[in-house]
Amino acid sequence: MKFSSLHLGVTYLLAGLGFLALSLGSVLGPLESFVMFAAFLGTAFVTPAVMRNRRWSQAWTVLVLSGLAMQVLRGSTGAPILPLGIEYAALLQLSRLAYRPTAREYQQIAIIAFLHLIAATVLSSGLGYGLVFLGFVVVLPWMLALTHLRAEIERHYADSTMGPSVERVLASKRVAGASFLLGTASLTLPLFAITAIFFLAFPRVGMGFLNLGHDAGRQVAGFGRNVQLGGFGRIRDDPTVVLRVKVPGLASPPPERLELHMRGTSFDHYEDGEWTRSPSATETVRESYGFFALSTLPESATERRLSIILDPLDEPVIFLPEGTIGITTPPRIVAGLSVDRQIVRSDGTDVRYADADGLEFTYTAHISRRASSAPADPIDAEAFARYLELPAGQERILALARRWTAGLSAPRAQADALLRHLRDSGEYRYTLEQPDTRGRDPLEVFLLEAHAGHCEYYSTALAVMLRGLGVPARNVTGFLGGRYNRFGDYYAVRQGDAHSWVEAWIDGDWVTLDATPPARDLVGPAEGPFGSLRALLDAINMRWARHVVGYDLRYQAAALHELMRYFRTWRPSHAGSERGVEDGPRATAHGLTARSLRWSLLVLPLLLLGGWLVIRARQRRRAGPEGDLRLRETVRLYRRLDTRLGRRGAKRPPGRTPSAHVDRLREAGFEGVETVEEITALYLAVRYGGAAAERSELRRLNRRVRDL
Repeated sequence: MKFSSLHLGVTYLLAGLGFLALSLGSVLGPLESFVMFAAFLGTAFVTPAVMRNRRWSQAWTVLVLSGLAMQVLRGSTGAPILPLGIEYAALLQLSRLAYRPTAREYQQIAIIAFLHLIAATVLSSGLGYGLVFLGFVVVLPWMLALTHLRAEIERHYADSTMGPSVERVLASKRVAGASFLLGTASLTLPLFAITAIFFLAFPRVGMGFLNLGHDAGRQVAGFGRNVQLGGFGRIRDDPTVVLRVKVPGLASPPPERLELHMRGTSFDHYEDGEWTRSPSATETVRESYGFFALSTLPESATERRLSIILDPLDEPVIFLPEGTIGITTPPRIVAGLSVDRQIVRSDGTDVRYADADGLEFTYTAHISRRASSAPADPIDAEAFARYLELPAGQERILALARRWTAGLSAPRAQADALLRHLRDSGEYRYTLEQPDTRGRDPLEVFLLEAHAGHCEYYSTALAVMLRGLGVPARNVTGFLGGRYNRFGDYYAVRQGDAHSWVEAWIDGDWVTLDATPPARDLVGPAEGPFGSLRALLDAINMRWARHVVGYDLRYQAAALHELMRYFRTWRPSHAGSERGVEDGPRATAHGLTARSLRWSLLVLPLLLLGGWLVIRARQRRRAGPEGDLRLRETVRLYRRLDTRLGRRGAKRPPGRTPSAHVDRLREAGFEGVETVEEITALYLAVRYGGAAAERSELRRLNRRVRDL
């Protein structure tokens, strides 16, 4: 491949990684990202003839200045600063890619791409950033080396009368090739090794590695400040994983799906097809030895534990399985110190963590079958009235509720009758398609006309009907589902598993009631042909988030503790026969003896030394006879001389012969010209005359070069 083509390909690979870094996160929308990448590809078709046109460069200068003025104006009118900066950074790179006549512009492209990578540390800390970072580590040395070669070519061959032209050298296929790229890429191995040592050895100060705390949580419908009827219909087919749940004690093989009921948050006020939460005071859940109690039952009543990893959401809701009596969660690391998490609870048994940091929230739910599905909280007269509030204009719905529950007075019996009509009768069917309300009450259209809707319609209908019958009720949102991920050994709960149900105050406790027909289970995020690949990527992404992004002092201390415990197994046993133990080497936890491990530590350096000697011997064999070796040493001697002369401002120009350069230095009265003349004579005699150089003479002349 021609050098110019190779350099251009590496340049666009690095710039493409920079643009990919800018597209991470949710700052740039799909349209902005599409325009950015389309313009990026378009600059590859700009020819050198166009770049030499002065008007072309002037047009880009005007465009860059105009873009800066526009971004400043947009920022002064209240537009977010981060998207403005990202858009302008992309424009700067496009201007360099569209005008790159010399090595100077290629250097600027590399610098801007690196700045794009730095910007990505604010945009994302996920696996995507890790892959982009890995690409930069490999491609950046290529870019720097090739750009430096191009700069040297342009400097040495600028005068075409003294040799080949710059264009001819850039078109050569002998300057750099695949072996050059492989050799340069091998330089990344020690960089990775050093980075790994720093990463493992130096303590983290909190917030997680590669995370500045600016990673906004993912927005999930149903867990914000309000819920509109129809909200879940837009995300029912979304396969994005939100929760990962490890369930102990499963059969082998584990079931493909589990109906995990993960309660999130509740809403108490309904009006105009919208559920909202009334303002209420929050209380901090008291912590005792890492256990946050949510029920009056003691921790000893726990019969099951589920380990849960929750992605950062826009609302820091803690999702709890049915029967949860408390949670445990590891502390945060802030400025190198361990700080307990802050768990708060509000009216409606909503549980949240108040110290969101943009990282995943890991916790263990302690479950007891003796606890109710929703931990009971006291309900006073004010709360009782609030859970019975109804908007005006619900007469037809309430009349339907009274007809369905005719002759029943017990709240539980009334609730069962409503469930039979909504869920079990077959009169209503589950669908994601929205009923046509045309400005009318959506709940009335669902119950009296469409007879079809998704879970929010069913839960809203049940809650409104119960309130109309005098039974306090609230709408609850959460997740229902879970698909087994064999690559990570956990159940993945996705955005498409979002669900809505009802909690009613019956017989002095909150009782969970789900009016959605079973057909809901048939409508979910389709696995498709890439389901296994998606599961593999999610498992990899989870490990990245836990072991790289979330790596902090706590994990570092645990790793050090494990390492010390491992080395303690190397100690020989001093237990004698009086203890009933046979004398002999002590077995380690890994099935090896301490003596064999010590021997392995002695043998390993010897193996490394032997490998190095073998490599040196092969290099000497490839070097050929002794004469060839002396020739290379003589050439290196002359190159060192040329470097020394360059430091004194007397470097030999490319178009001047060594003998002519000696004559020029003698005419100029250069101090040390005798040394230059002697080394030049030896160089010409050995390289072109076939003479032999003695080792003693080469050592003497090397000392003369150092003294020059």
